[in-house]
Amino acid sequence: MPSTAYDRAHDPSGLTPRMMRPTIPVKGHKRHSRIDRMGDLHKLGYANPVSTKKRETTMRLQRFAILVFMSLILGFLSSISGAWAADADTQEGRQAIQQALNEKGFPVGTPDGIFGPKTEAAIRAFQDSIGAEATGTLTDREADLLLGRVTPTKTPEPQPDVTAGTVFKDCDTCPEMVEIPKGSFQMGATDAEQENPFIGFVPEEHPRHEVTIAYPFAIGRYEVTVAEFDAYVRETGAEVGGICGVRLIETGPLAQKFTGTRHTESSAEIYGPYFVYITDGSYKQPGLSVTPRQPAVCVSRQEVTAYLAWLREKTGKGYRLPTEAEWEYAARAGTRTVAFWGDDLDHACGYANFADKASGYQAGEASPCAEAVRPDWTAEVGSYRPNPWGLYDMAGNVQEMVQDCWSPGHDTTPRDGSPARQSGCQLFIARGGDYEMLHVSMRASERLTFGYDPQLDMVQGPNEALDIRSNVVGFRVALSLGSAAWDSQ
Repeated sequence: MPSTAYDRAHDPSGLTPRMMRPTIPVKGHKRHSRIDRMGDLHKLGYANPVSTKKRETTMRLQRFAILVFMSLILGFLSSISGAWAADADTQEGRQAIQQALNEKGFPVGTPDGIFGPKTEAAIRAFQDSIGAEATGTLTDREADLLLGRVTPTKTPEPQPDVTAGTVFKDCDTCPEMVEIPKGSFQMGATDAEQENPFIGFVPEEHPRHEVTIAYPFAIGRYEVTVAEFDAYVRETGAEVGGICGVRLIETGPLAQKFTGTRHTESSAEIYGPYFVYITDGSYKQPGLSVTPRQPAVCVSRQEVTAYLAWLREKTGKGYRLPTEAEWEYAARAGTRTVAFWGDDLDHACGYANFADKASGYQAGEASPCAEAVRPDWTAEVGSYRPNPWGLYDMAGNVQEMVQDCWSPGHDTTPRDGSPARQSGCQLFIARGGDYEMLHVSMRASERLTFGYDPQLDMVQGPNEALDIRSNVVGFRVALSLGSAAWDSQ
């Protein structure tokens, strides 16, 4: 719950006991004690030098006690505050801090100016990323770094000049890579998409915003293939495979056919006639037949992580998944249209593998065209035309895993190419669409999910989020080429 601030009233009279004048009985008819006479003098306006000195001493003690008390209160408030930098003194300042945390990939949700546990956790994650002590309390210096007000202490290192589309390969069994130059682009759905009656306004793809990727990187020319993943398994002896969700073909000679062992909880009443869970799915047995050049599917995020670690050890380079922003930047390839071939999705058949009129999927009835390639399900990589930077299958064929944790829109996604991260993430983002989806899902802005989703009926639970597989989801790899990259800091 958000922390609550409150004020404490101070009663000075509570610090020093009230001083009472003693009464001394005196014998005799008209005599007064010295103390009584002094009391009479006080009434006449004469000060007693002894009592005046005592009052001055008492007042000094009172002032000293007040100062000590206020210091303790300020110290206490500092210790419980989520961020005690000067920016945290105002509602606007606290909201600015939360917005900056969101943009740098440390999500706190909607900036509301309340520093609760989620904001404090994000602050600790930010502090950890800059090598500071993770206290959950921002210093002024850390706030300046977060809000981008600090002048760099050294001139940024120049980033390598790369030529878009240049292809290289780091080893015989490594994926082919394509160089991508640094630059800026508009991320998210375009106006043309909102005006399309088949699409309309998709909240997850808004707001459209500018992203600046200040470093060059490389991304796989193709989706990682069965042969490339198999090279890793053969060399390391890794044990892979397990439960996999299989999308079945709906019409034609292969309708509702699959290979593998049906999971006991995979019920047609729950999942429908065209989807089944198998217990022995893998990149070699994804429910339907595959060739070495088809994309590797039925691979879990955990298995992909191990494959990337193998590539890093084999090449000495930092292979990883692309971030969502890097993926869309590479997919658009300098274009500003709905898809990299233009705004007209009716031309998708030459560029993407999806549910077209010739496919075995009923969604193809809504397709404006039929593909010339005509695969049964996934196509061999490189079967369709590439985008302007020489990347294949950035639309369709299989959905592709990216680094980012799922977020229901672009309000809090980073603006610098880095991924949206969340501790213990169970639901991740996938991009690109796949072979059984409509042509309108071949857009560069289309966002999908992969992982554990509590809103869906699944045979696996939240603790298995990294071990979930599907035969509509594969991946391609990425590699930073400059020191300014988010994973090089």
